[in-house]
Amino acid sequence: MAEHLVIVGGVAAGMTSAVWARRESSSLRITVIERGSEVSYSECGFPYVLSQKVDSLERLIRYSPEKIKLERDIEVMTGTTAKAINFANQSLLISSATKESSIYFDYLILATGAKPQIPLFYTAAMKGIFTLRHFSDARAIEGYLRSSQPKKAVVVGGSFLGLEIAESLTLRGIKVTIIEKTGNLLKKLNKNLQATVEKELLSKGVTINLTEEVLAFDGKETVSRVLTSNREIDTDLVFLATGVEPEVGIAKAAGIRLGRSGAIAVKPTQQTSVANIYAAGDCCDVHHLVSDQPVYLPLGTTANKQGRVAGINVAGGRAELRGVAGTSLLKVFDLEVAVTGLSLQEAKEAGFAARSSYSSSISKAGYYPGAVEIETEIIYDTHTGRLLGAQMVGKEGVAKRVDIFATALYARLRLDDILQLDLGYAPPFAPVWDPVAYAARKAETEE
Repeated sequence: MAEHLVIVGGVAAGMTSAVWARRESSSLRITVIERGSEVSYSECGFPYVLSQKVDSLERLIRYSPEKIKLERDIEVMTGTTAKAINFANQSLLISSATKESSIYFDYLILATGAKPQIPLFYTAAMKGIFTLRHFSDARAIEGYLRSSQPKKAVVVGGSFLGLEIAESLTLRGIKVTIIEKTGNLLKKLNKNLQATVEKELLSKGVTINLTEEVLAFDGKETVSRVLTSNREIDTDLVFLATGVEPEVGIAKAAGIRLGRSGAIAVKPTQQTSVANIYAAGDCCDVHHLVSDQPVYLPLGTTANKQGRVAGINVAGGRAELRGVAGTSLLKVFDLEVAVTGLSLQEAKEAGFAARSSYSSSISKAGYYPGAVEIETEIIYDTHTGRLLGAQMVGKEGVAKRVDIFATALYARLRLDDILQLDLGYAPPFAPVWDPVAYAARKAETEE
């Protein structure tokens, strides 16, 4: 009888691990347990459906359960929740709307993802308050926007997702207020870059309240006011972008080791502390290439990489994930925002003799029409010159240039190595000193 791989959770990590396991082995029996109604879709596309840049949520679906069965011979059980792991008989307790049962496994991959961090004062009974993590969340928000046609919205949290939602709602003609208690939008960014992002939001009509804490929501059946430490704000909709935390309940209850972040600890093979159980995606830690430490970085790119490694290994192959730099991109109206590696504070906390250098360059030759400013912050070690991190903001040419910095972090390049890179040049695309090289040159002159 063929060995049985059971995967808890679909989407990025879960379905990627299933597909790679099937590529590695044609005989392995594979079953995916998914509590939602859809198993394979792009979560990162949700904000663009809400902004109506993408015309429907269905456009984000990659595979239906029927298609994945037909094309890959992978069984999918939607509407099914994994309740507990039983080591004694190597089974998983599962439940659906109609029954509770157990399913045997030879190998188990936990791809349980993350869950939103919910404020203590939040009440689920009040309509008009949303988080966005699953397909059902996106469907609920889209339905509310169409039926209630809100005019005002409050976004709680100045995170990447918070700013994406602020843009999406603004593009639908909704007046948006962002509330962030820490005093910083995108707190990992350098202050100069934060100011540029804030200026862009304000220019598009978004109100920003920093150093202000939300205390409660008010309303009868539907939210109508947000009460903060400074004021009361009338609203028709609230979006909570207060962060996420790993969904590890089933792993913790089974005694699987967790890391310092609270996420599942994994080896480079994605194996957990239990030999035949692996984990991938937003429920587990990942090795950081720069700090050389396990960290919690819930990103779609990371989830796919981890899913690939887990799938190959459980099916008898050999693969490892060496680590990630946490490279992230964000569109804020007409701005491109990009980060990779460590911030200055993170680099210092990791023990580096870190320094940062801010520079301003242009996206193409200055005489060529359409050249725009690109602001860059790089973080480096003053003892070795090694690049530790980079951040960029600009209206053009940022989103892919950060990939050069990400590659440099992977290769452990120094500032003088970056200056040696033979980067492409033509006036319509870049100045002679590309913003990447210009940032490294400026940092070297500051030494």
